[in-house]
Amino acid sequence: LSKSTFECSLCSIVRHRDTHICKKKRGEKSQMAIYRNVHLSFWTDNKVADDFTPEDKYFYLYLFTNPQTNLCGCYEVSLKQIANQTGYNRDTIERLIERFEKVHKVIVYSKESKEILLLNWYKYNWTKSEKFLTGLDKSIREVKDKEFKRYLLEIRSNADTVSIPYANGMDTTVTFSFTDIYSKDNNRDLNKDIS
Repeated sequence: LSKSTFECSLCSIVRHRDTHICKKKRGEKSQMAIYRNVHLSFWTDNKVADDFTPEDKYFYLYLFTNPQTNLCGCYEVSLKQIANQTGYNRDTIERLIERFEKVHKVIVYSKESKEILLLNWYKYNWTKSEKFLTGLDKSIREVKDKEFKRYLLEIRSNADTVSIPYANGMDTTVTFSFTDIYSKDNNRDLNKDIS
């Protein structure tokens, strides 16, 4: 290969750099990541360590890592798909979903849209990367359940804010945004200022 040519990593075609328009980039739907990271804190989390049975841990890991997961943590999946992928029967799946909703309070399931909303997904999987946020917004737009979408949009809009409670025990909080304080114009490194 010369300096002016390259082999496209998506379609494996050797082309001139200035003229190659990859069909996979242009027209085909891109695939999500083929893996999911699981934070080590999963195993040391007090709720998981104290309240989850081995069956709960397996099912929760499944909910975080199955092929239907997406950037926003709310995805459509049928009970039959869950049963096929986990090896559990439908009754066990229904029992687990009910326990995760009512006892553990870590998911919400919509029977109408067949969507699962993972309530803590954003804490471990969302970033402030512009590329990620673009994909996240697209993923949220595809959510069918209106309450789920409203919940995700609320979290998305507050993603860069911090609430500080009043010291005198008042019921209200003061909320400010890091972007209000650390704008791009003042060229301050947020990580440097925090440490």
